[in-house]
Amino acid sequence: MEPTILGNRYELQEKIGEGGMSYVYRARCQILDRIVAIKILKEEYSKDQAFVGRFKTEAMAAARLSHSNIVNIYDVGQQDDVYYIVMEYIEGKTLKDLIAEEAPLPVGRAIDIAVMICDGIQHAHEKGIIHRDIKPHNILITTSGMVKVADFGIAQAISKKTITFGGNIVGSVHYISPEQAKGEPLTVATDIYSLGCVLYEMLTGKTPFDAESPVTVALKHIHDEVVSPRQINESIPMALEGIIYRAMEKVPEKRFPSAEKMRNDLLNMNGAYAGYKPGHAGRDTIVMPPITTEGTDAMVKKRKLRTAGVYVIIALLGLFFGMIVMLGGNFFGQEVVVPDIVGQNINQADKELDKLKLIMDVKDKKFNDEFKKDEIIFQEPGKGQKVKEGKHIEVILSLGSEKIKVPNVVGKELADAEIIIGNEGFEIGIDKIYDDKYKEGYIISQEPRAGTRVAKNSKIDLMVSKGPTPDKIPMPKLIGLTLEEAQKQIQDSKLVLGEVTKKDSNDYYADQVIEQDTKAEVMVEEGTTVNLVVSKGPGPVAQTQMVEIPLPRESDYYAVVIIQHDAKGKKKIYDQLHVGGDTVNLMVNYFGNASLDIQLNGKPYRVRKL
Repeated sequence: MEPTILGNRYELQEKIGEGGMSYVYRARCQILDRIVAIKILKEEYSKDQAFVGRFKTEAMAAARLSHSNIVNIYDVGQQDDVYYIVMEYIEGKTLKDLIAEEAPLPVGRAIDIAVMICDGIQHAHEKGIIHRDIKPHNILITTSGMVKVADFGIAQAISKKTITFGGNIVGSVHYISPEQAKGEPLTVATDIYSLGCVLYEMLTGKTPFDAESPVTVALKHIHDEVVSPRQINESIPMALEGIIYRAMEKVPEKRFPSAEKMRNDLLNMNGAYAGYKPGHAGRDTIVMPPITTEGTDAMVKKRKLRTAGVYVIIALLGLFFGMIVMLGGNFFGQEVVVPDIVGQNINQADKELDKLKLIMDVKDKKFNDEFKKDEIIFQEPGKGQKVKEGKHIEVILSLGSEKIKVPNVVGKELADAEIIIGNEGFEIGIDKIYDDKYKEGYIISQEPRAGTRVAKNSKIDLMVSKGPTPDKIPMPKLIGLTLEEAQKQIQDSKLVLGEVTKKDSNDYYADQVIEQDTKAEVMVEEGTTVNLVVSKGPGPVAQTQMVEIPLPRESDYYAVVIIQHDAKGKKKIYDQLHVGGDTVNLMVNYFGNASLDIQLNGKPYRVRKL
């Protein structure tokens, strides 16, 4: 039974999922007051100490990753026999759910998703981390359409266990690379193969290979060629089919050298991939049936007839192609070479095609950071291909750099605002002030303002309320009080006692306050922290001093009262009647710093320091 609070920090709220190796919970971080997702290892894994060691090492390595297309890992922890990973909480669905609901996906949408997956795994590959379990189940789609790859590090820890294709399979064999199925060393190419499988499924609604037995599926990955995706979905461009074929090459070295290369070819849809076929290396040698003498005469006659027929066909074909050559290639219309219009403005490109009697069809429009608005980012057929006059050239047009609409989070709690902004791919900046309108922890304002459009990964600065502005009060005088008296005074004044340090003093007895970091009578806010210095002793020794106090002559008589203040407190030491102009002579015994408060006829006259 999992605890309700992990690491004295993460409060589990509800179970939101379960995988082959873990349970997933929605939780709240009590320290940062934000919603997170927590994966807790199942018992059979937590008891395997060798696996736990790899799990912790790989998860900590993955925690160094920070990218808008990766589900970020915040923390890795252990409580007793419970091992867990704290991750970014994503509101949305898995790519597997999306495929089940909507497959086959539109070509443009499938490309967009694949490009963002490429961006995420390229970042990880640059950090030396291979995912090893890319599949639709590990791809999350936010409510705004952002793609985030999950379980980096976790999959790598699992893959170091022996692969078994029975019972509770680790990961999914439908996306496993040939080298992974054979237990060979893995490179970044294994993630590219798995992504090719995912792209295939997005566009066809089917996994590349399927069978009743997981072992049979694995063997198909090793030996079989995949069914043409265009045979299942005719809307898939030939160039895109070629990209899938290259990603799913059996030999790792024949695949894309990097996820970045695959990403760029997906965006540009290079026409060179049209007609691309997977390699046939490793196929078995074809064995011909043995030759016998039985029926030789009949076979010779048949061969003669076939040979004569072949000669006739060759003659006709020769005549046919000769006519084509004599007509200069115009037998079926004039051939032209397709120009390179990628990067050109639509008007310029249209004029260039028109000169060659080619027709432009705008197939789609997409945001693109590399091409300006109205520039061509893709063409089909590609440059250099020969086509007939009147051919339609399909193009994708750039909408310019993508600007994302800034969501409105004013009035929302900080934890909710962080999820909303994070899911849109923005960074967050936080500042806090007192505010009488908004409760503590709620957003007062944001910059940029809601509704404006800014580039991805822009920073949204949030002003967060610290609650109502506290009342200001005068700092009490604490020097000379005992620590207990000072604590009560601080509490009564709605202040907070901070650090208390001690040092030697000859002026104050042990446990008396000798310093306060904020002077008395200074106006401070409620809740202000007060740091004190308290005496360790030995304290003051007795002192004696003769004091002469001349009296004024304005009145005939004065009632003289003298109150002494010293390290032992205050006390009245004199109360006599004197004539005006007289001098009061007084022997004073005191401890530490002392002063005399002199009063005449009940009114303050002066203070005399000793």
